Amino acid sequence: MTDQELWSEAVAAVSREYELLPGQLRQRVAEICCELSAVKGAYQGLAATVDADGICADCQGLCCGHGKHHFTVVDLLGYRTAGRELFVPDFGNPICPYHTGSGCLMEPALRPLNCIIFLCDRLDALLPEPARRELASLEKELRRLYCCLELLLGSRFANGLLITHERALISGERLFNY
Repeated sequence: MTDQELWSEAVAAVSREYELLPGQLRQRVAEICCELSAVKGAYQGLAATVDADGICADCQGLCCGHGKHHFTVVDLLGYRTAGRELFVPDFGNPICPYHTGSGCLMEPALRPLNCIIFLCDRLDALLPEPARRELASLEKELRRLYCCLELLLGSRFANGLLITHERALISGERLFNY
């Protein structure tokens, strides 16, 4: 099975299982995803104070390499709960399947944890100490929220969407074990 086929199957499986969640559980998942999006937006906003967008545009994605497994079930749930159209990755892209010549296919508030919290040396050197402390606090909150979703749904999702789905296929288990 190609990565694109696995991606399509994984997206369908997560979407199907999400729709089968009991109403209150689905609502709680949506609330946590909304919180995640807000914290990611705050993190990106703080990084933008030192011209992260300009620096990243100059770099053209060198830090984005090998990002195939960064997108997780949690990130897909973020798209589903926000009612956003999901992008189509290009698994033939040697940098990252979620990267194009004009940047990331994902808006910052819906990007994977690894992509949001990574700061290259150039960006890090520009951040004042209070901003570093705030970013550390935001990262801690992001990790807590990811953990909340894992606990709520009874599964670990840190390995990435493709790996998580493939393991579920092999084991015959569902993605959500609440």
